[in-house]
Amino acid sequence: FDFHDIPCASTFRMAYNHTRYWIKWWQFVEDQQFQLDFRDQWHRIVELHGLRFDSNAFSTNWTHSLAGSCYYQFSRTNARSWTQSLLMTFAASAWWEVVTEFKEVISINDLIATTVGGYSIGEPWFQLGNYLSHHPSPAVRPFGLLNPANQINRWLDARREPEAAYVPPGWHDISLFVGARQTAWDGLAARTGPYFGFRSEIIQHPDYGRPGRVRETVRDTIFTEVVLNFATGSGAADEANFSTRAVSLVLFRQAIDPARNGYSFWFGLGSRFSYSGKKAVWSLDIDPVPVNRGDLHLDEPRNFADKVALVHIAGPVLDWTVFRGGLKVRTTAEVYLDFAMINAFALNEYSRSHDISGLKTTTLYYGYYFGMGTSLMAESRLEWKSLRLRASAEFGTWGSVDVAERFQEQIADNAHFKDTRFRYLAGAGWKVPGAPVEAFLDFEGLRRWGIVKGVGVARLEERVFAGLRFSF
Repeated sequence: FDFHDIPCASTFRMAYNHTRYWIKWWQFVEDQQFQLDFRDQWHRIVELHGLRFDSNAFSTNWTHSLAGSCYYQFSRTNARSWTQSLLMTFAASAWWEVVTEFKEVISINDLIATTVGGYSIGEPWFQLGNYLSHHPSPAVRPFGLLNPANQINRWLDARREPEAAYVPPGWHDISLFVGARQTAWDGLAARTGPYFGFRSEIIQHPDYGRPGRVRETVRDTIFTEVVLNFATGSGAADEANFSTRAVSLVLFRQAIDPARNGYSFWFGLGSRFSYSGKKAVWSLDIDPVPVNRGDLHLDEPRNFADKVALVHIAGPVLDWTVFRGGLKVRTTAEVYLDFAMINAFALNEYSRSHDISGLKTTTLYYGYYFGMGTSLMAESRLEWKSLRLRASAEFGTWGSVDVAERFQEQIADNAHFKDTRFRYLAGAGWKVPGAPVEAFLDFEGLRRWGIVKGVGVARLEERVFAGLRFSF
């Protein structure tokens, strides 16, 4: 067994999961629409009647992106390009959907989440693990095990041949942070609780921010980001957020004089993944009823917690940094085409006065729907001596996909859902001179809005964050 051989590693994992699924296929009553015979499979695959959105729980569907990032690593950690690794991830996902899950629909949402989400998470994961495993500090290098596939490959390859020369990134900002968050909405009393997380930003181009002129096209990844944070101890407002970003295929321009006056600019192709989920408080949200089995308590209004997972498939990214001596101002702007798995924000209110029994399957059982839409994002940061200032805004709008559901023929009320999300943030930080510690204070607003069949619901949450960041 040689991890340097891509097909060997990925096939081993696929064979294990394939066998495990086939042994237990009969347990999944919901996922049985086709037989293993020529007529059914021809109808399913060749005639594309099996190409549908599935009806699995939210937690099952959004985590396909995490599974995809594992497939991605088998290729990427073996010195393959991000494009080759993306194609391999798609091949693994297609094999699973078409061959392994022979008895059910070929899930459109799983193909998107596993392939594109796998890249959006997998590439930043790879770059972060690669950086940590080459860190100059022996105390930090063990954290490279956050990407075990990369570490195993490096160890096995070193036994056979010397490792290729590692080129450190031009800039990075990796930190842990801890503090408190206060949040309030709808006139309720503010709630305060612990807030902590992790953030990584890496600009791969080795010349970024250095004196000189650069004019080139970069086909490889130039920028990656990973953000993970939690807010706890505040009852129903408990929340987890996870996002990643990768930018490749870049036109890169830079002109900086020896006095560090100048600019750095790139325009490229980006892809992101975003997850945000609040703590469930309703029984059917905590222990969801499997489709076509169990009591949905339709006599009760819905009380699903807000949740969203977005595969920002692709879009243009502009990054412009201005250097003036000790001053640095960096501005980014992004636009994406999105595939969304998002909580129908108006559903809870709609259920108080309307019959919901005929709605889309995932909405009826789990409170979310599959949608398409657009996200626009912009951010500006200023650094001067120990002072750090930043401001950002994000806007997204999504509408439900109203066709090709697994049980489309059974949907009596194919209502169209629409949701928007607007987030804005302003913050300041002060870095302790000579120490990798920064005190920060941030203010954030989050406006959620949803509508279904004339019933609209809006909510504005206001949050204040304060704490310390520890960089390494």
